Amino acid sequence: MAFKPLLPPDIISRDGQNNTATAHPRKIPSMGPIISDLMTTSSWLLLGGLLQSLACTAFGPKAILLSAFILLYRVVDNMLMTFHITRNRYLDGAIMEKVSPQIPNPDGSFGNEPSNDSMVVFLLGSRSNHPLGVLAPGMIGMGLRVKDMITDMYADPEKSGILGTSRWVKQEDAAGNESMNVFYLRDYECLRKLANGEMHMESVRYWAKLVKENPHLTIYHETYVVPKGHWEAIYVHSKPTGFGNTWFPTRAKDSTGPVSEYTRPLVDASTGLRSATGRLPFARGQKSENFPR
Repeated sequence: MAFKPLLPPDIISRDGQNNTATAHPRKIPSMGPIISDLMTTSSWLLLGGLLQSLACTAFGPKAILLSAFILLYRVVDNMLMTFHITRNRYLDGAIMEKVSPQIPNPDGSFGNEPSNDSMVVFLLGSRSNHPLGVLAPGMIGMGLRVKDMITDMYADPEKSGILGTSRWVKQEDAAGNESMNVFYLRDYECLRKLANGEMHMESVRYWAKLVKENPHLTIYHETYVVPKGHWEAIYVHSKPTGFGNTWFPTRAKDSTGPVSEYTRPLVDASTGLRSATGRLPFARGQKSENFPR
């Protein structure tokens, strides 16, 4: 029995266009977490206290009313959701089931064999070892390079092999001066083409010059080539995230034309995929040409 997909595909409307590349239906990540981690919590509180003091000096005690009103509104709003009086907006987009990502067939259908294809996970990170954090010299320019590279990959996902990305901020330090992009790619050949492409080679030359002038900058990457049958994932009451938040370009069966839709990988995990062993063929004793048992 084939796996049951839980999310509708993204249908492509071409409006008469022919074999043009179709951009990946990604969601642009918010800059909010990066901005909020520019300073430590104590620094933000001190800055807020200073601004409130200046406002009170300029406008008198009434200056506190705006801050008090906004804070009161947010407290009441969250309490109403907490006690189920109003709808919990934080659940919007969450799939209230147990789901697992599985790679769809080229035509967008699903089979019944878990972990049925290989994939590549590529981690690209940067860090600022500087008191100005992400505003340190060189950080913005380096970030724009990465942004341009990702935008270029998403412009033609069939060519680049990009399935999805997510961005994470490290929380082990007082301020989030280290961030990482997680790339999910179709195969290693796609990553090799990226590494040898003109945009990446230009960025390598840019970095070589930049780091000489700004030794406080850090970059790193990790690559994981995962053969089929050797990966699994499960999400319970979760919004699409991680590998579950990828998109696979698909087209009608036996079609050689352009991509007709992007298919989400999340399927019902209530049967056949309930345990890690069920989601991992190699754990059930099946042989793998990559890791012979």
